[in-house]
Amino acid sequence: MDLISVIMPTHNAARWVSGTIDSLAAQTYPHFELIVADDGSQDDTVAVVRRKLANGFGKPWQILELGHNRGPSAARNAGLRAARGSWVQYLDCDDFIAPSKFELQAAYCRQAAADVAAVYSPWAQCYLDDDQVRVVGKMSQPDMQGRAPVMCLVGMDRVLQGAALTRRATLERVGGWDEALRFWECEELTFRLAKAGRLEGVPSAAPLYLWRQHRDRTYIGDAAARYQTIPVGLSWIDLVLKALDHRSMAEAGLSARDRKDILTSTSYWARELFRVDRAAFRQFLAKARRLDPKIAPAYPPLIAALSRVVGYEAAESVADFGQRAKLCLRRLRGRGPS
Repeated sequence: MDLISVIMPTHNAARWVSGTIDSLAAQTYPHFELIVADDGSQDDTVAVVRRKLANGFGKPWQILELGHNRGPSAARNAGLRAARGSWVQYLDCDDFIAPSKFELQAAYCRQAAADVAAVYSPWAQCYLDDDQVRVVGKMSQPDMQGRAPVMCLVGMDRVLQGAALTRRATLERVGGWDEALRFWECEELTFRLAKAGRLEGVPSAAPLYLWRQHRDRTYIGDAAARYQTIPVGLSWIDLVLKALDHRSMAEAGLSARDRKDILTSTSYWARELFRVDRAAFRQFLAKARRLDPKIAPAYPPLIAALSRVVGYEAAESVADFGQRAKLCLRRLRGRGPS
């Protein structure tokens, strides 16, 4: 029976880490260890974790105290260096995993060929309301069968590291996490794993990993959000171009399906940037044209057609006006008669 090393980075997580540990303790697969890598917490995270694990956790565990904040990727790499398992589970300290995750995926791992770098399963986003986990949106069902490695960076149905088990030897071979990245680091690592070996899907009717969102803070948005739209959007196009060795999609020989999905994601980030900063939008668009010199919005069809006549930016102005008009109408309808 393979040992699974669970690596959990923590930083000021005293309020929620106990629930995450509870979801791990509920695993039906018995053979795993937990490595908590604390990234310079200023609250009592380490004390909370230590009490929780010492009080009947029942599995091997250790806490690595990094001393000062170096970022989650540095903490994950520290955990990787301490890991003893053949397979690695990354578990963020506010997320949850289904009780059957290890059992389902480890059964596949026992049969996996040597070139399988990771196995992955469906995942979903969730909120924790009144101590109840509530799944939001649809379940993401990644499918890397026949896809180019760059697709690890694309779309809402991309492979999530937390929803995978990854071969430790392959993680070490690709050099672990890029500690310079503070967003897209999960997707960038998965891309390198897909170049180094195969990613295989393990089906499940329910999500095996629940990525927690927090109602009191927007994930991506303006200055008040956890991450800001401009650096997130611009870093995405940079990573996609790097993944394609700065070739166009045609030069990279991507399938029609892969090209379509990349263009859809490109249109999404272009539109988000257009709404917050025109200079950032133009910077993004100049880079996106390296993917396709004739790039146009992928959706909706009217805006895509219009862009071929008036240009990308002018077409986005029309799309933005239409969106604002819809929001205004919704507000007016919600207000009702005075």
